Amino acid sequence: MRLIWHGTASVEAVCEKGKILFDPFVPLKGSDVDVKLQDFDGFSHIFITHGHIDHITDLPKIVKRNPEVVIHCTATPYKTLTKKGVPAKNLAIMRYGDVMLVNGFTIRATHGKHAILPSVDAKMIAGWVRSPARGNMPYILYQFVTCPENDETVFYQIEADGRTVCLMGSMNLRDEVKYPEGMDLLVLPYNGWVDNFPPAVRAIERLKPKRVLLDHYDNTFPPLTTELDLSPILEKYPDMVEPMELKRTYEV
Repeated sequence: MRLIWHGTASVEAVCEKGKILFDPFVPLKGSDVDVKLQDFDGFSHIFITHGHIDHITDLPKIVKRNPEVVIHCTATPYKTLTKKGVPAKNLAIMRYGDVMLVNGFTIRATHGKHAILPSVDAKMIAGWVRSPARGNMPYILYQFVTCPENDETVFYQIEADGRTVCLMGSMNLRDEVKYPEGMDLLVLPYNGWVDNFPPAVRAIERLKPKRVLLDHYDNTFPPLTTELDLSPILEKYPDMVEPMELKRTYEV
């Protein structure tokens, strides 16, 4: 199995029999992340971890370019995408515990948990107002309002070619859920908290992966996002944790 990162939480998985895509998103104006809409052409199946702006807002455009694609998602993003004009034939509702066999992959959906986002304060607002990318704010705010997560983040277990990858939709785990341990590779979205280091350590120590790739740490929808400092987690796990590089292929 191979993985390719397309920025934010957008991860392509490739095996001997085919490929699938998770959470495609095109960076907003002012981002230095070079990902374009056409990078998401040619996929027959797309899997969504949750319904926030940076996971679903480009799906209507992707469907128009790829009219046969099937988007797998839980109830809330299903409703959101329907309202945004995605035809029902392009949507497949997914429930926790589902096991899907797609393009040579076995994909298990487990109930994950979203990170606890920082509270908005006057300092943050002032920074957005001063930012060269402040023109993105009306779009971002509208999409945040119309794209709820609704406690429906998905944790994916992906198996193919004798390897197991786990992909977290957000950097948090539910206390009551039994997650797999010892996977060949964990894709960890290093984002969403005031301090990302402690929840990253909690996830790694609980899941016990052999290897960790970090994603979602980049600047894709400024002014809300900036490229994050990864040094604390890289220094703690120098032989296990690695940041993903854009469009590089990673063998699992």
